[in-house]
Amino acid sequence: MQRIYRVAPDAHPHPLAIRDAATVLQAGGLALVPTETVYGVGVSVAAYAGSQDMPDETTGYARIFSLKQRDVRQTVPWLVAGVDALDRFGVDVPPQTYRLAQAFWPGALTLIVKAAPCVPAFMQADDGTVALRASASPVIQALIRACASPLAVTSANTHGMPAPVSFDDVEPRILAGVDAAIDAGTTPCRDASTIISTLDGTCRIIRQGALSAERIQSALSSSSALD
Repeated sequence: MQRIYRVAPDAHPHPLAIRDAATVLQAGGLALVPTETVYGVGVSVAAYAGSQDMPDETTGYARIFSLKQRDVRQTVPWLVAGVDALDRFGVDVPPQTYRLAQAFWPGALTLIVKAAPCVPAFMQADDGTVALRASASPVIQALIRACASPLAVTSANTHGMPAPVSFDDVEPRILAGVDAAIDAGTTPCRDASTIISTLDGTCRIIRQGALSAERIQSALSSSSALD
């Protein structure tokens, strides 16, 4: 039976909500969760870490794609605990990536890095990369701690539809398709994260989101001046 937990926005979520949602995630289930940007559907990475092959269609991870009506060849970004995750899950990470993470994490910035060997092959993009973000959401931070694992989370919408910025905006069929859900009202940012790649030594905005290009460039310029 699906459970929906309501928590106060921008506050420490009730331990019961986190405990029960983490139990679902640790078992490989699919949860609807609020980030500070948009609502997402996701799984615990640790529940799938033992395999390099795409999980079968009954698993929480595979259901992300059927629920969103999205190509399984696309990948799902990871929500991580902090800057240390760049060394754990990335390799050959450029200095600019560390600078941006230190400036904006936790926050609305997703960084693309070359994936470390511990990242399952089916969770990597075709070019061997993985997208990482440390979320400022108290719910996400608590779930990562409870699961002792990053979460693979993507926006909770049918592919091509707007990403929901409040629990009430979530499509009924998306809500019906998850094993647990946390309602934290309206998200603070009300916009998706900005996605950045510095793989080739330059800063490229892959998707413009809540974090402006001006703030990104300012952070890189400021940190370069200190080198």
